Amino acid sequence: MPTYSGIQKEETLKGLVHDDYFPKFGYEPNIDNIDFVITDKKTRNADADLFSDSVGSSKHYLWAEAKKGAHDVFDMFTQLILTCKKTYEKGEHLAPPWLGCFDEARIAFVSFHDILPIFNETDFNWNTTPSNHETPDFQKAREKVAKLIGAKIAVYNFGGDDREIIEFIKTHFVAGASTSIKSPITKDNFVQIFIKWVKEVKPFINIPKTEWTEFKQKGILDCDFYRADVMSAQAQAPELGENAKFYEGRTVFSTKFSTITEKLKIVLKNDNYKFHENISGRLFSSDIGFTDDGAAYSRFWNRYERPPALEYRQHIIDRRDLLVPTNIREVKGSFFTPKIWADKSKEYLAKVFGKNWQDEYYVWDCAAGTGNLLAGLSNEYNVWASDVEQGNVETMQSLIDIDENLNLLSGHVFQFDFLNDSFDKLPEELKKIIDDPEKRKKLIVYINPPYAEASSATTFVGSGQNKPKVAAAHKTSEKYKDTLGRGINELFANFFIRIYNEIQDSKLASFSTLKYINSQNFIKFRAWFKAEYKSGFICKSDTFDNVKGKFPIGFLIWDTEIKKQIEHIVIDVFENDNEVRKCWKSSSKTIYSAIGEKYIRLVL
Repeated sequence: MPTYSGIQKEETLKGLVHDDYFPKFGYEPNIDNIDFVITDKKTRNADADLFSDSVGSSKHYLWAEAKKGAHDVFDMFTQLILTCKKTYEKGEHLAPPWLGCFDEARIAFVSFHDILPIFNETDFNWNTTPSNHETPDFQKAREKVAKLIGAKIAVYNFGGDDREIIEFIKTHFVAGASTSIKSPITKDNFVQIFIKWVKEVKPFINIPKTEWTEFKQKGILDCDFYRADVMSAQAQAPELGENAKFYEGRTVFSTKFSTITEKLKIVLKNDNYKFHENISGRLFSSDIGFTDDGAAYSRFWNRYERPPALEYRQHIIDRRDLLVPTNIREVKGSFFTPKIWADKSKEYLAKVFGKNWQDEYYVWDCAAGTGNLLAGLSNEYNVWASDVEQGNVETMQSLIDIDENLNLLSGHVFQFDFLNDSFDKLPEELKKIIDDPEKRKKLIVYINPPYAEASSATTFVGSGQNKPKVAAAHKTSEKYKDTLGRGINELFANFFIRIYNEIQDSKLASFSTLKYINSQNFIKFRAWFKAEYKSGFICKSDTFDNVKGKFPIGFLIWDTEIKKQIEHIVIDVFENDNEVRKCWKSSSKTIYSAIGEKYIRLVL
C-alpha cells in the first residue's frame, strides 16, 4: 500500500505516483504549468541528448494537478482547468482523454470531454492566478466546475482502491479506449464492491446504529440496501453539482426485469430507499434517505455502471448469501479455513493453553488471507493479522466494521510478506513482542499457511491448490535451503523454519499436511526443528474448498521453547458431515517419523 503522508516536496509526490501507478507510461512533470502529464512511452535517440520524439509529438493520456498535503478535489480541478485552457487553445498538444488531480491521499479522474462546456464561460476572468484559490474569480470558476462535473468525477483512495486505480488505467489509457468513467459490475466483483460500499455509503444512510439491529431482527441486512443500489439505473443530470442531491435512482421495474427485482427486499426510488415487502413497524414504513443529501452515494456510484449487464443480474440477485460477512471472507480468498475446523482449532488451543489463553497469550496470523481463522477471537488487543496480498488486507479492514465475529483492531491488520520482509516492517507493538525473549514465549503464531508444493523456483502456487501468487523463490528459502533439504519446495515448511529460527521459543499452531512429520524429504528438517508436540487433530482435505487430492490435513500445536526430537505424535482423527456442519472424533492415530528407509504413511 503506497503511503505518501508527510512528503516534503510536490515533485517527490509526482514521481512516486508515476512510479507506483503509471510505470509503463512516459511522464512529463511540467508542460505549460500543468503539473503532471502522462504520455505514451518514449525512447531516447542514441545520437541526441534529448528524447528523439518531441514532447509535442507524443500522445497524452492525462493532464493532472498535483498537491502535497490534503486538498479539496474541486479546488484542484478548478486550478487545473484554469491552467490548461491556454494549452488546449494553442493546439500544440492534442488534449488527453482524461483530466485528473491528486494529493497525498487520493486521485480523481474526469473525462476531458465533460469539461469542454466550461471553456465557453465568461462569468469570470480566465486570467486570474490559478493557484490563488481565494480570489472572487477563482471562486466563481470553482462554482461552475463543481456544478458541471460534480456528478461525473470518480475519486479513488491511494492504498484502499489500488486495484481499481490500476484497472482504470489499464482499461482507459490505451488507444481507442472508451471515455466512460464507470466500471462494470459483474458476478466476479460485486462482493468486493459491496465491501467498499459498506465503508463509503452505508455510514450516510439515515439509520441510527441502534436501529440497524431492529432491521436485522426482521431479516433486513445492509446488503439489501446495496442490492437496491446495484439494481437501479441513474438519470445523470449534468446540472447536478457537489452539493446537489444524488442522481434520481430509478429501480428497474420493466417487464423484462420484474422477475429479477421482485426478489429485492428494498428498492431505490428517487432519493429514498423504499421497502418492497410489507413489513410492519414504524421503522419499516417510512422512506429512508441520506444524512449528507446523497453526496457520498454519488461519489461512490460514479465509479460503477448500473444496473449490471443482463447476464449478471440474476446471479447477483440470487447470491445474496455471498454478502453475509462470513461468506464474504470465504469467497474472497482462493483458499480459506472452513469454519468448522477454525472453531475446532480454537478448542484445542484452549485445551493446551487454558481457558483464559486469549488474555494470557498474543496471537499473530502471518498468513491471514481474509481473516477466516481469526473469526471468533475475543481479545482484539492481543491479535495481529497480516497477509502478503494487499487485497486480502483491504478485505479484512473492511470486514472489521461489518462482521461482529471478526474482532480485530485496524492498526493490527497489515500487509506483510512473511517469506521476504524484514521484521523491521512490523507494527511497533508486535515488533516489541518478538524482540522480547519473555514475551516471545507468550506469542502463538496461529496460521493456515500455503502448503502446496512448488515444483521449481519459478512455480506460482494457485489454480485451487492454495493461495495465489506465492512463489517458492524467496529470501527465506534462500537463507534456509541447506536446513530444509528436499523440503525446500514445501511452502508451509518455509514458514515453519523462519518462525522456529527467528521467533524463538514461540508457540506454533498451524494447519498443514503431515509431510514434515513422516516424510523422508523432511529428515533434514526434523534434525533442525526440535519442539514439543502439545496436541492436534487431522481431517480430510476434501473438506477444504479449492484443495485438490485426498490427503490428511492436520492442525498441530508446538512449543518451540522445549527442544524435543520428533519421533512420533498421537493425533485425533475427525470425521464430519458437511450438510449439517458437524464433526466428531472417530479415533486417535500414532504417526511415526521416517528414519532412513523406514517410515509409516498415514492414509485416511
